[in-house]
Amino acid sequence: MNKKILIIGNSAGAYALARAFSKKHEVFVLPGSDTIKEFATCVDIREDSVTEILEFVLENGIDLTVPFSAKSINSSLTEILTKNNQSIFAPTQDSAKIVFDKAMAKKTLYKLRIPTPKFGVFEKQNMIIDYIKNTKVPFVLKTNEPSSAVILTSQLSAKPIIDSYFAQKSQKVVVEDYVWGTPFCFYTITDGYKALPLGSSIIYKHSLEGDGGQLTSGMGACVPNYKLSIDNEYFLMDNVIYPTIEFLEMNGSPYVGILGVNGILSEDGSLQVLGYNSFLHDCDCDAILELIDADLYDLFNSCIIGSFSDEIDLIPQKDLSATSLVITCKNKENNQNIIEGLDLIDDDIKISFYPTVIKNKYLEYEANQCGVLVLTSIARTVSTSTANVYEEAQNIKFNGISYRKDICKPLRTMD
Repeated sequence: MNKKILIIGNSAGAYALARAFSKKHEVFVLPGSDTIKEFATCVDIREDSVTEILEFVLENGIDLTVPFSAKSINSSLTEILTKNNQSIFAPTQDSAKIVFDKAMAKKTLYKLRIPTPKFGVFEKQNMIIDYIKNTKVPFVLKTNEPSSAVILTSQLSAKPIIDSYFAQKSQKVVVEDYVWGTPFCFYTITDGYKALPLGSSIIYKHSLEGDGGQLTSGMGACVPNYKLSIDNEYFLMDNVIYPTIEFLEMNGSPYVGILGVNGILSEDGSLQVLGYNSFLHDCDCDAILELIDADLYDLFNSCIIGSFSDEIDLIPQKDLSATSLVITCKNKENNQNIIEGLDLIDDDIKISFYPTVIKNKYLEYEANQCGVLVLTSIARTVSTSTANVYEEAQNIKFNGISYRKDICKPLRTMD
C-alpha cells in the first residue's frame, strides 16, 4: 500500500532519498527544488519551521516524516511530531547533540574509550595558540559550523583561522591530530536499543586529486568501503556503535534513526573514530541506498513502532559495488550556464542534483557555482563501477565543470 512520505531537505542526498521512496510511495519534499519537483511534490516551508511542518503533516495525512538536513534534525521537530502521535524517523534534538556538537562528540569518544585522535577543546583564543605550539603538524581545527574543518601544516597559519572562528562567535574550537590512512563512513540503523549495519563507504573529502585543495563535504565515494574487513565492522559495532547508543539511552536520550561514524583506517589496520553522522552524506547517499536490498519504509517504520529489535536481524545488501562522483561548477558568473549531455547518460547511472541546479524557461538545466550533481554507477566490481561513472561523466558539459579524477583509487586523507 502506497504511503505518504515527507522528506525534509533539498540537498543531493535528500534528492536521492526522495527518489528512492518515490518508486513505491507518494513523496513530499520541503523546501524542495526545481529538480526534485519532477518526481515529488515540493512544499514551501522552511526546514526548521516546526509548527508549520506539524500542521502540514496533520492536514495531509503524512504517514512518515524523514528529516535529512542538519537544520531539521537539529530542531525540536522529532519531539513535537512524536507528542502529536506522528511518525518521524530521526533522533531527538537532545540525542542528536552527539552529532552536531563536535566537542561533545570528542569528549564522548574519550569517555567511552573509543579510539580517537588526540584532541583539545577550547573556548579562548590564547589557550588554543598555547596548545598548538606543542602540537605536531599537520593538525586539524574545527567548530560546530558546517564545513569548518581545516588541515594546517604550520602553527603560524592557524592564527587567522582561529581569529575567523571567534569573529563568527564560535563557542568551542576543537584541535585534533591529523591521522593518515583510508577514511571510512560506517552507517547503522537503530531504534535506540538495537543497531544493525546499513553500509559503509570511502568518502573523498579533498577538493583536488591526491589530497589537494580544501576539505569539502565529499567529492565522491566508494561503496562498500572495500578496505574495511568483517573484523573491522564487528569492532565498530561492539566498541563504537553499541557503547554510544547505550550511553545515550542511559542518559535519557535514546537515539532513533541512522547513526554513522566517520573515521580513519590506518595502514597498520587500527581504527580511529573522528565523529558521528545523523544521516548519509550527499556524496554517498545514492550508493548506500542502491545497495540496500530491503524496503526503506518498513525499516524506518519498524524503528518507530518498536518492532525493529524483535523482527529484524539483518539488513540484506546486494553483492555489488558503487562509485559516486560529485560534479561541481567553478564558473563564478552563474549566468545561463546550461548543462549539456544529460540525455546521453546511460539509464543505469543514477543522477542526483544539488538544489543550486535550476530549470530555465526553456526547461534547460542550469548549473550554478558549487555542487551541481552526483553520478552513481552500480556494478559487480569497484573497478567497473568506477570506469562506468567516469565514462559517463565525459558526456556532461557546462562552463566551469570540475570533478576529481582519482575517486576509488588509493589515497591518504582524513575527515
